[in-house]
Amino acid sequence: MDVCIKLIQTGDTRDQDEKRTIFAEAQPVGRDEFLKAGEKGFKGLRKFVVWASEYRQETEVECEGQRLSIYRTYGPTQDDKIELYAAERIGNNGRS
Repeated sequence: MDVCIKLIQTGDTRDQDEKRTIFAEAQPVGRDEFLKAGEKGFKGLRKFVVWASEYRQETEVECEGQRLSIYRTYGPTQDDKIELYAAERIGNNGRS
């Protein structure tokens, strides 16, 4: 499913975050990826496929009003795309 997402480079507070809107292909994560995310303290939810040139090492993504942490990337692939694996952090990460 194609969606608009906001890539977020986090600042010291949410007011200082830098956001950019791009298009992405959104997919749910599989069971294996969900388990791997859990080992890192995340609840793996979605995979976003974007053009590699549009990703600038942002640490969070917002999609449909839900803000998620990017906990892993894969790529770029032969078609010059990168996969962003996004999840909810389990617990409170302390940001205001």
